[in-house]
Amino acid sequence: MQKFGLVLLAVLPMSSLALSQSPTTTPPTTAPATQTITLGNAAVALTGPWKFQPGDSPVVNGSPLWAQPAFDDAHWAPLSLAPQAGAVDLMLGTSGYVPGWTSTGYPNLSGYAWYRLRVHVTDPTQPLWLQMPNNFDDAYQVYANGRFLGQFGVFSAKHVTGYSSQPASFPLPAPGPDGNFDLAVRFYMNASTQFDNEDAGGLHGPPVLGLASTVHLLQASDDDANLHSQFGGLLRVLLYLLVMPLVLWALWYNPQERAWLWLFLALGYAVVDGAVVALGNLTTLVTLVESSSVSVLTLPLWLMFWWHWFGLREKRWIPRVAWLMAATLTLLKFCARSPGLGFHLVPLPALHLFNVASVWVNVPYQLLLIVILVEGYRRDRTEALLAAFPILLLMYGTFGVYLRQAFHIPQIFFPFGLGFDFPTIVSILLVLSVAILSLRRFLRTQVRESLVHEAARKDLEQAQQLQQRVLIPDTIHSPVFSIESEYRPALTVGGDFYQTLSKPDGSLILVIGDVSGKGISAAMLVAVLIGAIRSQAEHSSDPSEMLAMLNRRMLGRAGGHFATCLAAEISPSGLMRIANAGHISPYRNGEDLDLEGSLPLGIADDVTYPTQTFQLSPGDHLTFLTDGVPEATNPARELYGFDRTRAISNQPAATIMAQVLTFGQEDDITVLGIQFASA
Repeated sequence: MQKFGLVLLAVLPMSSLALSQSPTTTPPTTAPATQTITLGNAAVALTGPWKFQPGDSPVVNGSPLWAQPAFDDAHWAPLSLAPQAGAVDLMLGTSGYVPGWTSTGYPNLSGYAWYRLRVHVTDPTQPLWLQMPNNFDDAYQVYANGRFLGQFGVFSAKHVTGYSSQPASFPLPAPGPDGNFDLAVRFYMNASTQFDNEDAGGLHGPPVLGLASTVHLLQASDDDANLHSQFGGLLRVLLYLLVMPLVLWALWYNPQERAWLWLFLALGYAVVDGAVVALGNLTTLVTLVESSSVSVLTLPLWLMFWWHWFGLREKRWIPRVAWLMAATLTLLKFCARSPGLGFHLVPLPALHLFNVASVWVNVPYQLLLIVILVEGYRRDRTEALLAAFPILLLMYGTFGVYLRQAFHIPQIFFPFGLGFDFPTIVSILLVLSVAILSLRRFLRTQVRESLVHEAARKDLEQAQQLQQRVLIPDTIHSPVFSIESEYRPALTVGGDFYQTLSKPDGSLILVIGDVSGKGISAAMLVAVLIGAIRSQAEHSSDPSEMLAMLNRRMLGRAGGHFATCLAAEISPSGLMRIANAGHISPYRNGEDLDLEGSLPLGIADDVTYPTQTFQLSPGDHLTFLTDGVPEATNPARELYGFDRTRAISNQPAATIMAQVLTFGQEDDITVLGIQFASA
């Protein structure tokens, strides 16, 4: 299978070598092909002509007959592995390329085939090695004089496992007395490999025969070139790994934007794809079938990203078609690649149709991307125009390989000796352009949210000022009552409320309450209740009637809220009438005032709020407060509690507020203190 790599060095510089290569005289028709070489401190490319035969050898006495030196291969076809002048591999962009057997007379050949070559060494005084080229399809076994030297791939009785081609070298046994080597190479090509390249099959370069030290240098050079060829792919994986945490942060910051989730999945899948390809090109941990099958989800994941990016959620048919295409592509590829797994899901003649179908099934993907881009243009022209470039890159990544082959454009380049192929370049440009688009959207979102937050902050400030004006009652100057109050909302605005009003006869009307919840909704309900309190006080000061009226106001308007409330009327003589709607009882001289309870406001209709009467004595101190005091919580999650509240209830309102705030505020806090003096 073709993969990235540099061209084999065929012959070392001749100025320092004692090397000659010449074919022998024309052999008899029954003699095998022979290439005579003289070795000094050098290596020679075995260009042949080799003898070539499709099919597999019969096995005699446990070894292949076609590997034996006495085998007569005169009837085999000659096949030269000499590169034509200026020959360039369009897939890799490397020179010295030899087309495979599918373009040299065997277009439909897959499975087994053999190469044979007789080599005559005139001065075999040192150990010799054979280096196989790093570009071939798909697996091979090497024999010399009938002796098995080694293999690339895994051969079994029923199946051959191929890997992405890599350079390999093998030590040769000593030649025979006549100085001859009979080299034989058994090749196997998977039936689906011929669909990957126009000239697949067997060797794509000549093996090299040389002294051990020279071949080891060539092997090290090819291994180094093979590693360098993966630089672009590894750089892409690294770039994706750097971008993924940023995308994950964007998803955490704005989980409603599902485009970030699909972008994260697309990048993560590309990392897995790149890692599998790199492992396949550098090791034998990944088979050819596995490395060629991992990319089937690339397009649907990116398509889901763009679908969410433009907010096309109402067009649910787009992702359904995308995933249907993904399932179809997976099935087609699995059928076309099944020979590489050791079985045939479809007949061999039909593999070509399945391969063609797996190519054309990508066309609906491109149409879906165009539909998404057009729909996005209708919604946001600027964003769609900016997204056109990465979408076109995504489309090019699918069919670019066919365009490059049609126009004879090399796929891989080696700037500074580092390999960058077109898919890698396209992927890097795609991610960079998407990153720029994402940054633009993020900044726009930040600016928009900043403006919204600033407007909301100003609204809250105005609401706070308005609530303070509405909530804080006018100062009451009375020789009988001394009133002090403290109010601290948990948020900018709160749900606590209180009112102190003076009647013409000197009586004091007092209402204190707490709307459930916090924030704007509770504050709006507070404004309604305070207006109702002031309106009711003009007609009646009866505490029971006050609570009943407030209950009617809340029913149907509370929006899920309820309110605890306490209403009282204190005459200049000290007679206090009081009614309670589920509120905390007030404190009199540091002791709880025993009140009957009733349901809070806004829960049920036709609720009665009984009025109780108490006689105050000169010097009595009353403390009314909301549940923000006993429910204050410190960092250890300990409640302030009613015992502490009772202990400080006879202190001034400002002192109570300061102690509770020091302990830890959790809810709105209101403290109202009234000192009674005799008329």
